[in-house]
Amino acid sequence: MQLRISDPGYTERLVNFLRSLGQAATAGGPGLLRIDIPSTEDALVELGIYLRVWKVLYPDADVQVENVDGDELPAA
Repeated sequence: MQLRISDPGYTERLVNFLRSLGQAATAGGPGLLRIDIPSTEDALVELGIYLRVWKVLYPDADVQVENVDGDELPAA
């Protein structure tokens, strides 16, 4: 799964935030992150919760979640 962040300056900060929560996140380039999570509903709900917390902490850094094949999933 990959995440796109509206402000590339926050890429490493989001990677570190997700890693601090036990997620396997890596930077894939400016504004692009890869995260290794199961494709289960529970895992997606958990990621959504983390991204809602991120949105509270950094309201100007929107994040879009995409499947590996590029299909966009609902944003948190």
